Amino acid sequence: MAAHLPDRPANTPYVFAVGKAAGPMAEEVEALWGDDIRGMVVAPHGTVASLKSLEWRSAAHPFPDAQGAASASALLRAITAVPPGADVLFLLSGGASSLLLATEEGPKPEALQQATKALLNGGADIHQLNTVRRVLSPLLGGGVAAACAGNLQTLAISDVVGDDPIAIGSGPTVANPTGAAEASALLQRYGGGSPDILAWIDQQKTAGEIDSPYRIIASGPQSLKAAEVKLRSLGHDATITADSQVGLADDNALMLAERVRRRPQGRPQIWLMGGEVDVRVTGGGRGGRNVQFAARMAQALDGVPGWTFLAADTDGQDGNAPNAGAFCDGTTWARARALGLDPDHFLDNNDTHSLFEALGDAFITGPTGTNVNDFRALCFI
Repeated sequence: MAAHLPDRPANTPYVFAVGKAAGPMAEEVEALWGDDIRGMVVAPHGTVASLKSLEWRSAAHPFPDAQGAASASALLRAITAVPPGADVLFLLSGGASSLLLATEEGPKPEALQQATKALLNGGADIHQLNTVRRVLSPLLGGGVAAACAGNLQTLAISDVVGDDPIAIGSGPTVANPTGAAEASALLQRYGGGSPDILAWIDQQKTAGEIDSPYRIIASGPQSLKAAEVKLRSLGHDATITADSQVGLADDNALMLAERVRRRPQGRPQIWLMGGEVDVRVTGGGRGGRNVQFAARMAQALDGVPGWTFLAADTDGQDGNAPNAGAFCDGTTWARARALGLDPDHFLDNNDTHSLFEALGDAFITGPTGTNVNDFRALCFI
């Protein structure tokens, strides 16, 4: 923040922050600009920040709730009330799409939850999910910029592969390149399009041209580079091998496992990877894309020695369980069987967090206060 924050305006500035890093970002602005600023912060439930001037509100993630709807509507009213010509700083980070999805004026949170789950469980990628979200909320898809009469600029932490501003938090301050037709088609494809939601979508207007400064200050590739530099400073042979993995977690894991099998033995090394993969959910267990990735790796390399793998979400929560990810190696499947567990069943039921929890290999950090995609590290010994 210190490297990218502009000089404080002469007049009292307005600051709005939304996302998993909203609290830390807002704290830094107060520290650098002083606490006589106006605005609001919307962050996930359970996160905390020490703020003196900015109003604090919370919302649910990844599925919206009534409290989040009230927070989003309050944010919309506050942005709309900014006087013309005032200086406005919008701090954006991953998770904003979910936090601003429900409003008191829009579809009920329950209907939005159903739509979100249908898209996620059907294997929709983040771009398809955001295409729908952008027309479900008056704050997304350029809605914040359209409602703001002030001089708006955005500082963003990217949680998406490619760092496209329209995909970061569903683009609250950039023009929406898609609209109701695309969103309706996706809901019909994956399900979750209740009559109320489809009717709401048809009534929404797509934000037109938006011309305001927008700067990305942190991203997944930057975090991987920092990890590479740190590991090398500790004497490890660390290399970034992929910073934009996409597609299904299972497919990526099987391809990586094949690379492990073909790799010559005897060279200690660490491969670093990132991106954002997806999971096609067919079971009812506790899991996420990173624990799914790790479990599929462990299954594919059962009994293969000489490697250890970590897959984790940088925000500290992977899927629907309170873990960031998991560790695995060539003994994972055997250790599960020794405990009387059927690891293949856990994997088939998308219950991989329960598997790693039973093994003591779940990686639990709590909320990290940011989100820059997934982090995966494969260590050869």
